[in-house]
Order: sequence, then C-alpha cells, then structure tokens
Amino acid sequence: MPPLHDDGRSIAFSCRSILAELALSIRLFREPALHWRDVFLAALLALMVLSFLPSFQKWRRQPVQFDPDRPYQVYTRDYDLEITADELDAMLATLPDRRWAERFPHVDPGQLYDLEKDLTARRTRIATSQSQDGSAAGTGDAIVSLLIDHSGSMRGQSILFAARAALVASDLLASLGVKHEVLGFTTSRWKGGRSREKWSSDHEPGYPGRLNDLLHIIYCGAGEKLSAQRCANMLRPDLIKENIDGEAIEWAASRLRQCKETQKCLIVLSDGAPVDDSTLLANGDRYLDHHLRRVASEIEQAGEIRLAAIGIGHPIKRYYRHGVTISSPEELEGTLVQLINQLLRPSDSLSAASSS
Repeated sequence: MPPLHDDGRSIAFSCRSILAELALSIRLFREPALHWRDVFLAALLALMVLSFLPSFQKWRRQPVQFDPDRPYQVYTRDYDLEITADELDAMLATLPDRRWAERFPHVDPGQLYDLEKDLTARRTRIATSQSQDGSAAGTGDAIVSLLIDHSGSMRGQSILFAARAALVASDLLASLGVKHEVLGFTTSRWKGGRSREKWSSDHEPGYPGRLNDLLHIIYCGAGEKLSAQRCANMLRPDLIKENIDGEAIEWAASRLRQCKETQKCLIVLSDGAPVDDSTLLANGDRYLDHHLRRVASEIEQAGEIRLAAIGIGHPIKRYYRHGVTISSPEELEGTLVQLINQLLRPSDSLSAASSS
C-alpha cells in the first residue's frame, strides 16, 4: 500500500461517514437493504483502512453525550408529513427504499374485516353493559384521541392487535355518542431520511436536534368512525419505522385543543421507548426519552387533557402517570375498553385505577 499523505484527515472523515451509515444499518437490523455479510465485510474493510491512519483517534467521531440542559429542537420540518390513511398509497409509492419491506411476513387484514362484521352484535352487548354500570353517563361533551405507535418493533402481532383494538374502541365510542380520533405516528424513512441528508450537506453541525422525517397519519377524524379498510393500512410492511413519541403526543394534543368538547382524553398505545437512531446518534441516547417525559408531564400538569397509556410488555409508567402495562398484544382490546370507561368517568376513577 502506498504511504498516506497529509490528506489522511479527509480519508478519516470519509471513513467516519461510512461507519456512521453502517452503524445505522446494523442497529437492530432495521434497514435490511444490505445482507449482514456485506455489512460485516464493509465494516472490516473500513477498519483496516483506518488502522493505517496514525492520527485517526484525533479526528474520529466521539460518542455524543446527552445534555439535559439543551432544549429539544428540530433540525428541519421541511420533510414532515401529516396525511390521512387514504393518502398512504400515493405517499409510500414515492419512497426509494420500499423493497426492504418485502422481506417481512405479510399480516393478513382479513380478520379486521371479519371483526367489523361482528361488531354490530358486540356493540349492543357492550353499550348495554356500560349503560347498566353508569360508565356512559356524561359522555356527550367528551372527545377521545387514540394515538398508536407505528415503530418497527410493533411489526406483526402487536400492530395487528392494536388495529383490532382501535376498531373496537371506535365502535364503542360511536355507540356512546362520543367523538373520537384514531391517529398513528412513525417516520417516512429509516436512517434519518431527507432531514439527515440535509444535515450532512450542511457539514453536520453538532447537536442538531430531531433528525428524521415525521409521518403522522389520521385514520379517523373527529366525527368519523374507523373502518376496517382504513385500519388495514396499519398492517402495511412498508409503513412502520421509527417512533418519535414526544412530538406525536404534542400533535395529538394540539388537535384535541382545537375541539370544543370540555372533556378531552388522549390514550397512547406503545410497546417501548422512543427510538430514532439518526436522532440519538447525533444528540445522545436519552434525547427522545427526555423529551417524551417532559411533554407527558406538561400535559398532565396542565390538566386540560386526560392523558393515559397502554404499554405492550413495556413499563409505561416511566413516562405516563396513568398507564397500564400488559404482557401480550392479545390483551389490548379488553384493556383499552376498560381504560376508555375509566377516562369517561369522574376524574378520581382514573387515578384509583392507575394506582391499583
């Protein structure tokens, strides 16, 4: 190998960029565009090149330490999207990295349509039950928003049962005359998308803030009822990616604040902590976690919106004062119905249920 000249620094920066991209691909194998053997060989080659640079340690990227005193910020909102479920086909068709989704098992939406057919009988039974125990009282001036995590870890049974639970909840709330919304949140791309590309072209300034393209989805707006056809979009393998929970909750809460109903309730369905590799690598591993805690705390303290959450195999009370943790996705439907009943009762019932 010929000797390295003084341009070793530029080589180091190039290799550093390669390794950063590889790190994003390797983490949880969320981007399967490359075979793992290709990733391993590329990483090995990059390390061999770097080993010839005596000053590599001086210029290599150090792990970014999380700074809790830095305010949460967004590098760019230019690529964020808020769309309806009916617009998902056209939006996802424009993405350049759709082929990776073909590697994941297909989740059959057929049972969502079967459930929709069965809900007429179930609606009569549930509505009668709620009327008998008084839980439906005082619901005429209420609105409920259901916010569903569309992170990669929700793929498979978790997102299927979340979709089922959303259908059941929408049917129940409609039978009670309660307006409601069903919303979903994820990102448009893996690895930071166009937001990260812009950051890279801007010479990667430090602590850039959130570094991915948000995708917020409206499956059912206030005054509507969720259909199986719209709900089936949650099962798309090319949809679910990263989860930036704090901003998603702010979005759902802002929609509720625009509604005239005095009793506003927000329920989050999630299976884990907020994760977006692109953002965490550039801002520290607690960046999104810290923001979620702050957002949830501010909403709870304000008192205008009753915030609650269901965690699938995840200790959700780390983030939410009123939270229920379930061990399997199959428990979602029953748990969500119970939580809705508690939210629509007097305020002390939710506190008592959460502490039990």
